[in-house]
Amino acid sequence: MFTLKNKNVQAAIVLALVWLGVFIASYAQNQLAGMSVQFMEHYGFTPEQYASIYSASQFIGIFFAFVSGILSDKIGTRNIVLIAAGMVLVATVARIFAFSFEAQYISNMFCGFTGMFMAVNRAKILGGWFPPATIALAVGIATTTTPVANTLGVGLTSLMPSIEFAFIVTAVVSAVFFIGWFLFGKERSDEIAAAEDKEKGKDSGKVLKSLVEIIKTPWIWVLCGGAFFLMAAQVPLMAFTNASLVNARGLDPVAAGGFATAITIGMGIGSVVTPLIVKAIKAYRPVIVIYAIVTALGIYFGWQMPVGVVMYVVYFITGWCLGALLAMIFTWPVMIYGREKAATAGGLVQTFVLAGASLALTNITIPLAGGGSNFEMLFTIAAVYLVVGGILMFLIPDQGKKLGAKKKAVEEQ
Repeated sequence: MFTLKNKNVQAAIVLALVWLGVFIASYAQNQLAGMSVQFMEHYGFTPEQYASIYSASQFIGIFFAFVSGILSDKIGTRNIVLIAAGMVLVATVARIFAFSFEAQYISNMFCGFTGMFMAVNRAKILGGWFPPATIALAVGIATTTTPVANTLGVGLTSLMPSIEFAFIVTAVVSAVFFIGWFLFGKERSDEIAAAEDKEKGKDSGKVLKSLVEIIKTPWIWVLCGGAFFLMAAQVPLMAFTNASLVNARGLDPVAAGGFATAITIGMGIGSVVTPLIVKAIKAYRPVIVIYAIVTALGIYFGWQMPVGVVMYVVYFITGWCLGALLAMIFTWPVMIYGREKAATAGGLVQTFVLAGASLALTNITIPLAGGGSNFEMLFTIAAVYLVVGGILMFLIPDQGKKLGAKKKAVEEQ
């Protein structure tokens, strides 16, 4: 491991590696969405098998997301991420040569390891390099990885010459991340390490105490429920938009991928712009109501829209609102419980995020939607999920007031 003399340069490298670690998981998953029809035809998979493979990377996180923070504390974030990166590299290479359902499922499942560990620990890692004044910006940059990965995974994959070529691209990216983290991955600067090690003895039992305090509050379970239903709505939208446009509307895969990309572009822009709107009006609830209604309508009607500008705009707006709602879910653990308990609360929320992305799709949505062939039923169910998630988010005390309070406190100082 190299420690650069310029702390700011190494902090930037760590930020880039955190971004890339999450990118691999989302990109590998959404490659399947970008070539869903070809993928099923190439391997002879049914829609049910495709849905299981698509959501496999989230499924494993259900069992490991919450404990990943504890593992990181035990053996160090650098070490646990390095182990995960090695597993992902093996998985992305194995995926190229996997021809059976079982082999594809296992390979895609382990492709999500770096994404899972980074999603839970990215605030902790970046907090070890960036001061409080810039940590929010650093975390914000890191969270843009999912919409970017979704956009590239869906949009570029449909242009690639073969499925094997697409899988090779992912393997190369995972190799770059593994080497980069091995050389430059460091979980905290020397200054912060010295300060934390000095206080280490005073914080024994802190994780368990925080966990008990968090699970006693009702809002963590409402937040987890909202995360579950939002992801249960997002995954079928991303996984089956391409297939619905090809099979039900007669579009070619490239054109269908272009419309699906509008969703991910909207998600990226919406997740950045919406916080500015919330900051201006100092309230989340009006935004939640409008965004939840718009997203639910977009999920249900999007694939039925006239092909062309109208469909693209509808999908872009749907993605804008959906991306913003998901960003709120990932931000609120910090706002509700503070930085001391944010990792523990975030790990619990992440578990429900992955459960919604995996269990709901394979055990509820696909069976009720005729194995994934009844697109009207599939998107209806997804829209209902979104409405339920929006209602749960609305019940949580409005965090917008805290934005104004924090701004006033800073001005007074």
